[in-house]
Amino acid sequence: MIINHLSDIILLSKGIKSMTEWNLKEIYINDEAWSKDLEILKKKINEISKFKGHLKTEQEINDFFVFQDDLGKLFEKLYSYVAMNYDKNQKDLNYQALMMKIREVLQEYSTNSSFVDNEILELSFDKYVEFAKNSKAIKENLFNIKKIFDGREHVLSTKEEMIISNYQMVTSSFARLYAMLQNSDFNPIDVTLSTGEEVKISPNTYTSVLMRTKNQDDRRKIFEAQFSYYQKHENTLCTIYKGIVDSNIAKMRNRGYKSILSSVLDHNKIPEEVYLSLINTVKENTAPLKRYIALRKKLFNLEEYHTYDRFLHYSKAEVKYPFPKAYEDVLKALQVMGDDFVEHAKIALKDGHVDVYPSDGKRSGAYSTGVYGYGPYILLNHTDTLDSAFTLAHECGHSIHTLYSEENQPYASKDYLIFVAEIPSTLNEQIFLDYLIKNSNDKELKIQAIEQQMDGIVSTFYRQTLFADFEYQAHQLALEGKPFTYESLCEIIKNLYYTYYGIDLDTEPLKKFVWAYIPHLYNSPFYVYQYATCFSASMKIYQDIKAKKEGAFEKYIEMLKMGGSDYPIEIVKKGGVDLTSKEPFLAVCNKLNELIDEYEELIK
Repeated sequence: MIINHLSDIILLSKGIKSMTEWNLKEIYINDEAWSKDLEILKKKINEISKFKGHLKTEQEINDFFVFQDDLGKLFEKLYSYVAMNYDKNQKDLNYQALMMKIREVLQEYSTNSSFVDNEILELSFDKYVEFAKNSKAIKENLFNIKKIFDGREHVLSTKEEMIISNYQMVTSSFARLYAMLQNSDFNPIDVTLSTGEEVKISPNTYTSVLMRTKNQDDRRKIFEAQFSYYQKHENTLCTIYKGIVDSNIAKMRNRGYKSILSSVLDHNKIPEEVYLSLINTVKENTAPLKRYIALRKKLFNLEEYHTYDRFLHYSKAEVKYPFPKAYEDVLKALQVMGDDFVEHAKIALKDGHVDVYPSDGKRSGAYSTGVYGYGPYILLNHTDTLDSAFTLAHECGHSIHTLYSEENQPYASKDYLIFVAEIPSTLNEQIFLDYLIKNSNDKELKIQAIEQQMDGIVSTFYRQTLFADFEYQAHQLALEGKPFTYESLCEIIKNLYYTYYGIDLDTEPLKKFVWAYIPHLYNSPFYVYQYATCFSASMKIYQDIKAKKEGAFEKYIEMLKMGGSDYPIEIVKKGGVDLTSKEPFLAVCNKLNELIDEYEELIK
């Protein structure tokens, strides 16, 4: 059901929380029900051992995959319920404890199932292809079996796999430590602005407050309030990050990979050249970014341009985007993709599946997560800004992807990989942007819309590539046995900002601690490069769809339906983009130049 703007406001005023908060009782009515299922899961995990030495015949293998899929569904349900409750309030000690419980169970599963890959490899892949003709479960898991065979040179003995598994809880603790520092232990910092207004700065509010602050000195105060926290904990944060880097290097060495990139990319068959080509192509084409920075410095009459000035808008219009309006406009924008696509968007944004507003202890940022059998859920921290509206469009793209995948793939191949995930999200942003430009006669709004697109290229393409470059250099630092200190990490960042942006961080020294500000570096190593590759792919796909290129839309929908049924580089190819080529990356660089031309003409 599409919620009428006025009726939504009325409902919100009455305090009907289902409109703006998750209804997780859909998954479990209470924690007691969750605990009962946890005991069932534990029992199932203990039963895995019955398959050890019994993965030889078609029936045995069929039974194992039926068992594994059922176990996976139960674990996903249990984990999602706790993780989402925890993300709503990371200060909640109850859900902190339950998160520890479910992670311990995951560790137990990993240990108990460590024999599986080795036993799968005792038969030939052709044998599994033969079994798949008669077994639905084996057929549905055939690609996962293929991945085991493709990576067999990096599979260790059963005993060695068990040893590695036993240490997973230890190695994953570094990310948990970071989350505690970033969220649970971060007490909001009071900042008094030049207007006399007092604002509270935290990871949840930092960006939104910065976006609406017009005075540069006030922006500096806000920036320093946030980043001084990272300076205060510089040694602790560096030690945590070193633990993550060391864990990644240990994995590389234990499994016999030749490089850190191959160890993180090979499992999904992403060529190292894609990662390195992205970094090198962007470094060779920083001129549009530096042109963008120079233009902004001139427009805003800034003696010095700082990174905390990046949210400034030339437009005089202050666009307010309350959530009900954002909801309504995102659905209207997506109508260009057809009725079926819009219906999927409505399901993605239905009552009880979007947690909208920031609150004390709530996880920062935004995400979409799927819970098999219950649909996708979206976490937001909506602050009534245009950027928040774009975030809704972005996360809605993820959820639409989840729905198409689950409708067309069995459980075993429903989970699409990160390399593909950011394509529909950033494509949705482009659709929303075009809607705003097309449906407004307001010159100021058009200016802001183009600013939004330019900002998107800068933040999603250039900035994320910079962080990908940092990750690679930080790991190389450790691999080469050079000093791994907060000073050395800061030095890498300083050099990168000068190379990419032409900005000397000596003028804002706290920015050198940005490596401590980016959660993905801790939670999902070697994730961020995919924002840039996906953005490049989504731009190409959307350009083809807009140009009504034959088959472009159909290829895109087919890509969404494929879920995780093939290696991601192949899925993207079937969507119409070859990311082994420099062309998609160069197209984004050229697009920024085109937008600057259009922008300069508009503001004359």
